[in-house]
Amino acid sequence: MLRPLKLKIFMETSASAIEEKINAWLTSQDSITIIKTETVVTAAAEKSTSNPWIVVTVWYEPPVSDRDRPGFRTA
Repeated sequence: MLRPLKLKIFMETSASAIEEKINAWLTSQDSITIIKTETVVTAAAEKSTSNPWIVVTVWYEPPVSDRDRPGFRTA
């Protein structure tokens, strides 16, 4: 049975800051499967910063229990 994908969005003005956030998130996850990533650099409408924003979107599947895996059998 198909399960809906989860979505995680990261947004920062610094490449090193967004890398740090993504690495911390990946470390905190238990064996997720990343399906797709998309990176966009865009200008912000806010006057607080003149730096462009880096937005990384990650589509992923959370871990599946053994019972939900194809071929699972009970003894």
